[in-house]
Amino acid sequence: TTNIPSSTIPPTTAAKPSGKFGVLASGDRAARPEIISYLTDLNVSWVRVNIDLNGANENYTQLFDAGLNVFLAVSNQDPKNADTALGTFKEFPNAGFPYKSKATYQQKVRDLISSALPYLAKGRMLYVQAENEIGDATVNQKSRYWRGTTDQYLTQLQAFYEAVKAINPSIPVVLSSFPSETLDALIDSKNERHDFAVSRTTTMINSKYYDAVDLHFYGCVNDIPTKVKWFKDRLPANKVWLSTENSGPDFRCASTPLTYEKDPARYEQLQAEQVKQRLTACAENGGVICLWFSLFDLKGETDVFAHMGLIDSYSNPPRKKAAFEAFK
Repeated sequence: TTNIPSSTIPPTTAAKPSGKFGVLASGDRAARPEIISYLTDLNVSWVRVNIDLNGANENYTQLFDAGLNVFLAVSNQDPKNADTALGTFKEFPNAGFPYKSKATYQQKVRDLISSALPYLAKGRMLYVQAENEIGDATVNQKSRYWRGTTDQYLTQLQAFYEAVKAINPSIPVVLSSFPSETLDALIDSKNERHDFAVSRTTTMINSKYYDAVDLHFYGCVNDIPTKVKWFKDRLPANKVWLSTENSGPDFRCASTPLTYEKDPARYEQLQAEQVKQRLTACAENGGVICLWFSLFDLKGETDVFAHMGLIDSYSNPPRKKAAFEAFK
């Protein structure tokens, strides 16, 4: 198992004409039966959903039934198989945790993936990711999405890879995503986190146990090509990159310092303009999948991310924004 070769990435084609484009549509998906109609209206090819290994997984195969391809971001939140030495579920409700039993973890992963096999045989596609935006909890005690070390993650990644490939070797495994702040650090030599970010990212992408890397683009649109180049110059030859989070405007970018609360109408105008700019930058620089963050505005998010959805979920009924039509 220590010499499992990376699988050949299947071509990213689908029944939808927009081949590589889609949205993140997780969170309240089960509470929104109309979500399929929104996705059909958008004509997306891909949908990302977040799945927890806690014994209560949502049924994601309905998305295959609708003719869509699926990206699963999988986190270990199994209360019976989580190492909570560096944080508890109560303290970090959105985090994934290192497993205690490799065998139990791998069986959970196999069970999750198995339900997709009949759809893959019919031409649908599935990418699966081992954890979202992992930090190292021994370095950053506030790490929101991973309560383990980098080494523990790499061990878990290998176990995840082995489990997925045992079910179907053609399913691409995705390395944990790199947040926008990390990408900023990688391309800015003056950033005080630069050396650590470079060292840690290099260690992660040199792992054998993945097929694609996930880059999250916020900040400035114009930075996307530079961030992509950093990875293109360093990724092993058999790895590809994709983006499951790409959105704006981001008021942390000097050229778009506007917050939604200050001027909602202008914010939504800028958002509609950035849909084409951002997704084009992703596609033209080689992203095999390019997803917008997100389908719905996300309640409970920080101010930066709360209003980046294509649909205003704060209104009743939900309102399609100008960005929704721009995406189409």
